[in-house]
Amino acid sequence: MIAAAARTVGVIALAAVAFVYVFEPGGTHRVLDPNDPIAADGSLVAGRAHTIFDTNPAYGAFRPPARSDSDDPADFEPAIKRDRGWAESDRALFKPLLGRLDWSLCKGSDHALLMMAVRNYYGTRGREKHNFSLRGPRATAAVEQEWSTPLDRQIDDYVRHALHYGIVHKSDFPAKSYPEFAHVFADTEEFGVGCGGTDMR
Repeated sequence: MIAAAARTVGVIALAAVAFVYVFEPGGTHRVLDPNDPIAADGSLVAGRAHTIFDTNPAYGAFRPPARSDSDDPADFEPAIKRDRGWAESDRALFKPLLGRLDWSLCKGSDHALLMMAVRNYYGTRGREKHNFSLRGPRATAAVEQEWSTPLDRQIDDYVRHALHYGIVHKSDFPAKSYPEFAHVFADTEEFGVGCGGTDMR
């Protein structure tokens, strides 16, 4: 009986100590140390618990995180590789169009496909070049090379001819929204009317 009472008093005392330890006098939760068990006090207030990746050097602990804007090839090459799928998707939009420069592209679904292909491709290419250029000269050179494949040159040539013939117009791609398009085709002349405004709907 006395032993049970002593145990009860001990548990209450331990709970009181834990309460004081966990809660500050102002009534706010103590921020748990990363090595404390997450939410040990049931409050769900804790920092990020340390893992083996934080404490074991073999798993990269203590290594400074890579800068998101680093000009080190070890940092930007994986990012270029990761984004390669977007480039391939945008290039693929041109596959049913390349070699076709006729007036059927002035209206309907063919015209919609052409406009979508140009917007997506030069939009992505412009964003990629801009983002990687902020890292420095090595990243700039690498992304320029990434977007200078034979297919990229073929797409540029195709769009240049489409502009010459008037199948697409520079006014369709404002420089503010499509700076890469404006840069690539700054010196390209539009020789003919080609697709009139009413034909392109």
